[in-house]
Amino acid sequence: MKYIRIFISLIAVALFLALAPAALAHNTWYVDGVNGNDNNDCKSPQTACQTIGHAISLASSGDTIKVAPATYTENLTISISLKIIGSGATTTIVDGNQAGTVFTINNPAQVVLSNLTIQNGSAGYYGGGIWNNGTLAVTDSVVTASYGYYGAGGINSYGTLTITRSTISGNSTTWDGGGILTQGGTAMITDSTVSGNGAGNSGGGINAGYYSWTDATLTISNSTISENGGGGICNYATLTINNSTLGGNGGGGIYQGGGSVTLQNSILSKNHGRNCTGTMTSSGYNLSSDKTCNFSGPGDLNDTKAKLAALGNYGGPTQTIKEVSDSPTVDAGNPNGCTDSNGNLLTKDQRGFPRPGAHKTHKICDMGAFERQTD
Repeated sequence: MKYIRIFISLIAVALFLALAPAALAHNTWYVDGVNGNDNNDCKSPQTACQTIGHAISLASSGDTIKVAPATYTENLTISISLKIIGSGATTTIVDGNQAGTVFTINNPAQVVLSNLTIQNGSAGYYGGGIWNNGTLAVTDSVVTASYGYYGAGGINSYGTLTITRSTISGNSTTWDGGGILTQGGTAMITDSTVSGNGAGNSGGGINAGYYSWTDATLTISNSTISENGGGGICNYATLTINNSTLGGNGGGGIYQGGGSVTLQNSILSKNHGRNCTGTMTSSGYNLSSDKTCNFSGPGDLNDTKAKLAALGNYGGPTQTIKEVSDSPTVDAGNPNGCTDSNGNLLTKDQRGFPRPGAHKTHKICDMGAFERQTD
């Protein structure tokens, strides 16, 4: 009997080892809006679905959906963990057709949206482009031309939000948070641009922590907040800004309504009305073109004109604001190195160019999101 029990145990172990990889395996589904068909099995580019929604209905948690170039007129809800990867933001477009929110992410889903343009969403409440109540990463993407009535024309987030190398532009709301509205949870914006959004009340670019019943945290690094109507940032959260540029926003640069704001190595320039309203904490090496920020850290410059070009394409995946060669922001960052909010050295600017500049005589980083490559 002893040997029989051992034999049975060995069989059980062998079955477990054989089945475990299958249980852990994740599937990849394919979508092709031009050549696909929702009657296909969607398991290869040659047998792709036609719609993203059908691929979502087939997927299990942890799967990946690869989306070929096309315009997909869909309003999508995701309640499981998925990666949806387009073929590039210029060619893979998910269009809400003004019929509702384009992407709704439900808790506890962990979702990646990558290489997509998300546009023409419309919500009677919050989140025309994206409504996030889970964990969401938006990478190498564009969220544009979307509307939310009470807030968040572009992205409304209650959960965890990460935006990387992306553009949030041309979104609007009647109330608060034209581009982005965070309501609790954490948000991180890196190497991205928030521009040309509008709010009828506050936070045309970003409204952080308003309407929040829990603590909200927002970290902005190597990013540009520009030309938003209704203010660049309206803050009620714990907000940290590192090596970023806020310029040309209507209604002011930063409004501090609650929480806290800490800046370092950043530029506030020519925001209409005033650059800062409320108390700002400086970790040093910031510039304000007027007297309203009252920066008092090492290397800070108040009431000093930054010499900057207009928002435009100066290399990299997103638009930035270029420094003119003799701008006081050049070589004016922390001489020990520009860092993010965790103290990690920033070796590249928003565009992905070397920081400090590759051909600089003085190896000191610049203020702001843009790093000149020569002094």
